[in-house]
Amino acid sequence: MIKNGLEREVVILMTDMVRYSRKSSGMTPEEIRDFLTDYHGTIHDIVCREESQPLDIEPSAGDGCLVVFDKRPGEGPIGICTRALQAALRMAEAIADGSLAPTRMGILLGRITEAQLGARMAKFGASFAVANRLEELCGHFGTHLLMDREVARYQKGFEEYLVTIAKISLTSVLHPMNIFTLYKPGIQNCPQEVDEAELRKFNRMKNAAMEFFSGNLLLGVEPDFPRVREELLVAQNFFKELTGREDVGTERILEYIRETPFPAEDFDQRGMKLMEKSRDSLGERLFHLSKELLRALDASFYHALVVDTKWERYFKLQWSKKGDIIIKIDSIPDGIYYLDSGTTEAFNSQHELLATMEAGTIFGEMAYFGKEKKRTATVVAKTDVVLRRISTEDFTKLPVIIKIFERIATARRLKIAENPVHPQDKAALSA
Repeated sequence: MIKNGLEREVVILMTDMVRYSRKSSGMTPEEIRDFLTDYHGTIHDIVCREESQPLDIEPSAGDGCLVVFDKRPGEGPIGICTRALQAALRMAEAIADGSLAPTRMGILLGRITEAQLGARMAKFGASFAVANRLEELCGHFGTHLLMDREVARYQKGFEEYLVTIAKISLTSVLHPMNIFTLYKPGIQNCPQEVDEAELRKFNRMKNAAMEFFSGNLLLGVEPDFPRVREELLVAQNFFKELTGREDVGTERILEYIRETPFPAEDFDQRGMKLMEKSRDSLGERLFHLSKELLRALDASFYHALVVDTKWERYFKLQWSKKGDIIIKIDSIPDGIYYLDSGTTEAFNSQHELLATMEAGTIFGEMAYFGKEKKRTATVVAKTDVVLRRISTEDFTKLPVIIKIFERIATARRLKIAENPVHPQDKAALSA
């Protein structure tokens, strides 16, 4: 390779051993030396093959490794991206068969330059930091390797195994990234014996769903979280039946939608925002304080709301359009609602407005604790809304949650009795 200090396009493969600190914590310096020598020797043997050349490989920061793939004469990005991905796949296969310790890999097509520093040529470029972020994100998304969009676009031969992970923004990276991985039998937590045709079917299912997560400005596709959630739940169940385990990457997107069920204004440009913090924010510290206050006020509530939070999975996301009837007066109660975003209105039987409810409001609980056991108002979506609903069947499984909603209903009933919107509506404010 000619190292003349000129800027050039390369593929960077950044690696890092999983749980290295834990593995080496009880070792002597000599044992660490031997352990890392064997580890880096294995990586060298896997990567430094004739079909992968030209490349530079060097250990960095102990258990880390940096591999830089250069272009061959007359070669474009297709060749270099394919060679780098082939090397990463060999490493993933070595991890699967136990010949290489579990390792995270970030793969990026970028530009670098070099300069002479003492006796060595040092490499420079922002691409190294981005490749490092990709490597770090492997743990979050439950995968051994992540690549940027350019590597995914230019590679050849892996199209059927390519899986969309997400469009993300990091505080330490200037531009958002579309990131991808590979799912093949025997790697990435996919069992060796898995039906390859069925696995490729899962890949297609997930990729089709993720097209409506990040959106596609060029094709006019906007983010559609209800559709994404529905399709990803089907894909996740398919993956469980196929492999006997959950796909972590899919679960991360479902978690994000549960926590952020309506895209932010800049979501189509920025995607998921993953924050990198050095310490707790003020909001987090106040949250920890509020947990302690809750513990002091009611130990049973604290345990239900903070410690054993399995109840959360019973609250199913529901999206309703402006004008949709969410609850109809005199109907049998079918669940309790938490208004996550948007505005709803409650009306009595004369179609008179009883209340306007904003995000953060709980409604629908009064029908369970009144004499009639029927809805006492009609609730209509004033805007597009996102709701979290717990069904009657699931609600009755959670004694502490019943107790909490009973207190909410009692407090609301007292408030209505003291200051009714209409005298005839003493028990009708929130259905």
